[in-house]
Amino acid sequence: MKKILVLPLLVLFVGFTSCSDDDSEDEVVVEETGAILSYEDVELKLIDSDSDEYGVAFSVTTGETYKQSEIAEENIAEIDLISFANQVFIAFNSPDNDRDFEELEGAKTTLIQMANVEMTAEEFDMIEDDTLLKDLTVVNDDESQPITYRDVVLFETAEGKIGAIKINLLNAERISIDVKVIK
Repeated sequence: MKKILVLPLLVLFVGFTSCSDDDSEDEVVVEETGAILSYEDVELKLIDSDSDEYGVAFSVTTGETYKQSEIAEENIAEIDLISFANQVFIAFNSPDNDRDFEELEGAKTTLIQMANVEMTAEEFDMIEDDTLLKDLTVVNDDESQPITYRDVVLFETAEGKIGAIKINLLNAERISIDVKVIK
């Protein structure tokens, strides 16, 4: 009787302990909670960086980043946000308002509010469903913020999905953000 019980337990134990975590630190973590999508550690290239390691654009629907060389008419409709930064300020552009991509057919309009955002980083972290996001009104202000900015940016996609971006990290090559958006 003990042998019959020990063998399945041994197989179960080996199965759980032998699983490895192949996720690299660079992968975007996607979490579906309630009526929102959450993306953690999305890394985008700064405009004046020579690095080809990071993308410059992000899709809130797919959670994918795109390098500048990967953006074309075939996929521009998937893109919601374009990063823009230099050594003085940071901003996000709407695909149809970015000088590199505005001429591509299918470039969408995303409203972006960087100034006068009342949501704090702590409130962003507490978002677990669409309750707070669905009551927001995004004012497209076309503003930029100092490179030291570490707070929250609001956006509304062409499809009417309201979301928030928390800026986690800025360095000479990249910006790291968390994104929460209504599904």
